[in-house]
Amino acid sequence: MLRHLRAATVICVSVIFLSACNNVPDHRKYIPKDASLVAGINLKSLGKTIAWNMVTGSKLFKEMQKKVPENNGSNLMSGIDKAGIDALNTFYVYLKSDNRFNNGIKVTGLVPLNDAGQWETYVKNNFPKAAITDHKGIKSAALGTDMYVGWNKNLLIIINVIENKPQEPLIDPADENYPPQENPTPAPPVAAAPIDMAAEMDIAFHVADDNTINNNKNFTKLENSGHDITLWINYEQIMSQYMSDPATAAMGGVSLSPAFWKETAFACGFDFKKGKITGDMTYYSSDEMAGIYKEFGANNADKDMIARMPSQNLDMMLAMHLSTKGIKAMMDKTGLLGLANSGLSTQGTDVDNILDAFTGDMAFTMNDLIVKNATGGNQPARDGSRNTDGSISYVIKINNKAKFSRLMDIAKASGMMMPVNQGYAVPVSEHDSFFIAMNDNYLAVSNRYATAGGILAGEYKAAKLPAEAAKQLEGHPFALYFDIQRVLQNINPGSYIPREDSVIYSESKKLLTDFSINGGNFKDNAMQSHLELNFSNKEESSIITLLDFGMKINDAIEKNNSSRQGY
Repeated sequence: MLRHLRAATVICVSVIFLSACNNVPDHRKYIPKDASLVAGINLKSLGKTIAWNMVTGSKLFKEMQKKVPENNGSNLMSGIDKAGIDALNTFYVYLKSDNRFNNGIKVTGLVPLNDAGQWETYVKNNFPKAAITDHKGIKSAALGTDMYVGWNKNLLIIINVIENKPQEPLIDPADENYPPQENPTPAPPVAAAPIDMAAEMDIAFHVADDNTINNNKNFTKLENSGHDITLWINYEQIMSQYMSDPATAAMGGVSLSPAFWKETAFACGFDFKKGKITGDMTYYSSDEMAGIYKEFGANNADKDMIARMPSQNLDMMLAMHLSTKGIKAMMDKTGLLGLANSGLSTQGTDVDNILDAFTGDMAFTMNDLIVKNATGGNQPARDGSRNTDGSISYVIKINNKAKFSRLMDIAKASGMMMPVNQGYAVPVSEHDSFFIAMNDNYLAVSNRYATAGGILAGEYKAAKLPAEAAKQLEGHPFALYFDIQRVLQNINPGSYIPREDSVIYSESKKLLTDFSINGGNFKDNAMQSHLELNFSNKEESSIITLLDFGMKINDAIEKNNSSRQGY
């Protein structure tokens, strides 16, 4: 399996950067609308960023070639650049649930061709034992034991081969014809019916017009947006399969209406830009749930709350507004509201009292994170143990002080909290505790008592957030910012990382600066969000930076292997 994975990796890297200029008919029509997942890679877009000869001439590519085993004495990569593959196009892979296939998943790839004759020549040269058949203009062949391919003049379709495994006989324990036995003799496995892969390929090439994903306007919108990489997750299909599974019904629980996930899907588009990778994500809601999701996206996280959080030496911050009205509507819609109220009544409260206590605004920060070797006196601990230190803070904005105090009384009565000065402490270990402080507007929790009090007093409002953090955190219902560079700089690998791997660790530390994701706004019946992964090199395209990083890591691995062989 590993050798096929390596081969697929090299082929993918190869075709991304090939150069050809033929127009190919829209091959999205071959994707069925009930595909659970569809991934696309726009090679025309990526080809504008990096040239093919830059990759094939690289040391990294040559090393990858070496790791791809020969197939029947022939180099699998020989002639891949002249295999008739159209690289100025979009390649797709889609997944469907099918228990006949390995892991219950049927994987199908769609590869545009500009010269079917060249592809056939490539197959004959690199898979000389493959038997090519021709059926109504579609040629097909098994390439090894894991892959079956079919092609016409414009398109190559690749399908993972069905696992034709024996099936265990099904015996009903209640059947009187099968009485219990102390030492039963296992029945022989029932031979699996032979699978006609040619028939599977015929199905793949003949998707009915009313069954193609091209009819889905949201999928078409995603694919026409020009992203480098796209990902489509069909939640309607996934949920329908899950709820129809007998195992799901056997677990019992709340029965949900199919209307909840009708036409729901998650669409993502990713782009390799100069100095960063960006992602635009959209969750398409069902009409049944649209009002609830609209409520969740109606308000941004409270700006004053964000400003109160400690921002000096900031490692990470999460801020969000979680609509309490939306939570209640969700519970009511799914039939959980009555069940929750029944359970809460034993504590003398209900869902309304709990939700009314909060505004729904909350934030979490991590500051001054440091990981270092534990010490025994002035020397590192002999067992290689490590200590983690830093400040962790959490804040909730209060809506109704009286109702919030009632919840605090319930917590105090349970013995969870101990009074400390003007707040409370919750021990979490022999040496560590979380401290809780509260005023009329906020509840603050921190592993440092002074920090909790400082949040309430607004002591940190004068210190502004780092510019990138402020840009990503403010003005959204949900936002997360993570300073990768700062965290990695404060982690001392010590004995945790072998000396020979220090170069790999050093290069990794220099690759990225920060990560952020924000959004939650509801527009056009969908929740929208955006992510950014920023690189240290701001002047170069991120895909080239990644290629350069891969080359450096490959060199480091080679040196490590050479040094180990020298012992």
